[in-house]
Amino acid sequence: MNKRKNKCCFFLAGTLASFIFLLQPTVYVVFAADPPNDAAPYIFTSIDIPTSRGEFGFTSLDDINDKGESVGNFVAGPVGFLLDEKTKFTEIECPGAINSTAAKAINNRTEISGFCFAGGKIHGFFRNKKGKYTLLDFPRANLTEASGINQDGQVVGDYRDSGGKFHGFFWDAGLFLTFDVPFPGATLTAPNAINNVGQIVGFYFDNNVTESFPNGQTHGFLYDNGFFTSFDFPGATATLPMDINDHGQIVGIYADSDMMAHSFLLEDGKFTTFEVPFPGVVATDVSGINNGGQIVGRYLESNPDNIFNPFFNHGFIATPKTEPKSKSQLLISKQDDLSRAKRGGAALALALDGCSEESPKPGHITPTKLSKRWLFCSQTSNPK
Repeated sequence: MNKRKNKCCFFLAGTLASFIFLLQPTVYVVFAADPPNDAAPYIFTSIDIPTSRGEFGFTSLDDINDKGESVGNFVAGPVGFLLDEKTKFTEIECPGAINSTAAKAINNRTEISGFCFAGGKIHGFFRNKKGKYTLLDFPRANLTEASGINQDGQVVGDYRDSGGKFHGFFWDAGLFLTFDVPFPGATLTAPNAINNVGQIVGFYFDNNVTESFPNGQTHGFLYDNGFFTSFDFPGATATLPMDINDHGQIVGIYADSDMMAHSFLLEDGKFTTFEVPFPGVVATDVSGINNGGQIVGRYLESNPDNIFNPFFNHGFIATPKTEPKSKSQLLISKQDDLSRAKRGGAALALALDGCSEESPKPGHITPTKLSKRWLFCSQTSNPK
């Protein structure tokens, strides 16, 4: 089974007034602000970074921290990048990787998680603020992708086992834990983000295989304090949450009944479709949200004259005009507002010498590396 993050397609860049800032010799970033609109809840800023060949229209932002530092990637490009609050550009590339590093998340300590291809294998990575890389390889996995990181440097992502099945993982200072959602028929678990409260969001596939969905249908999930909640954007054929902040605001992507991709914001149990308002935008792909409510991602515009790059990709930052609430009401408290919401859980316990279970079970968190440390084990499954 093959799995790709951000499977849905999205593109574009606006023909707006641009401001160019020198970052390094030969490296520039182009900003374009949206036209004034007092009714709009966000101020949108377009960001375009030229490739090594000086080409624009290949930029995607993946995450932003509370200091305004962001990470992103060049679409089908060789390396990731870091933009600090002063727009200084730094390449992100794993040691030994050749044109294959993706920067996915950043915390307030400028620690970065992502994945890269090196030595014939896809590895997750953790990059500290000094630029030192730690490759993350789940034990006995043939592929590991690190997607989210919180302020404690805890990382979540997914890995593929020897049987070809994907599972979620949690990594903290060298210790891996594995977990799968507990929902009946779930065949794949892919966490995308973790916040400082310990809440995790991501998506999973079910076993409803059809001609249109050969891998099953895609649903979002939230892990919060031992319980998993499944949710879908109303009427969507696929729902992929991408990030969650400490206020419980969730951003992600969904596909409508025509299989067209859109972005969403989930707050206080209510979904809102989120689109970049620039002229000519054909799709919006959100990927990150910080505690100030700033949202980042990319937007696409058509480029029909180029068969090799039929869409221009441009990064964006959407800054809210008002501060977010101190804490949003989590979606599990408003299940009636959600489509096909489900809950399940696992009662977590601690063990020193390892868990009694020999292999992970759906909905369970089990250790995969024993190092004489206290480990989280799942004792029972508690469906609600």
